[in-house]
Amino acid sequence: MAMPTLDYKKWKGPAIKMSLPSYSGRTEYNPNLLKYSCQIECRVRAVQPAKVSGPTLILNNNRERPSEHGSCNSVDSTTGDHRDNGENLCLSVMLSKPILALEFSCLKMQVEAPTVVSPVSRNS
Repeated sequence: MAMPTLDYKKWKGPAIKMSLPSYSGRTEYNPNLLKYSCQIECRVRAVQPAKVSGPTLILNNNRERPSEHGSCNSVDSTTGDHRDNGENLCLSVMLSKPILALEFSCLKMQVEAPTVVSPVSRNS
């Protein structure tokens, strides 16, 4: 008996199960710390990384100006230093060389009702 050949493009990868905790709260609207439990079942496999391109920058009078696609960097005209912002950090991560790309399929997720981890005392 011969084993069937594996068509990599159709193979969905091994089934995995994960339990992911998540927290929220400690805000003025919800002062308690809440914990959520998320159970995930899925199939995962390695795939080719996506090609990501970012905005181009045009230098003009010691300031970087965005091209038509937008910008994430700015230059301080007095020091010439780059000032990073959240968008720039995100683009830096997205444009960095990928180490591993994974595809998740056949996803089943179950999120339980939150439990109070640390109630706020009413003595204050």
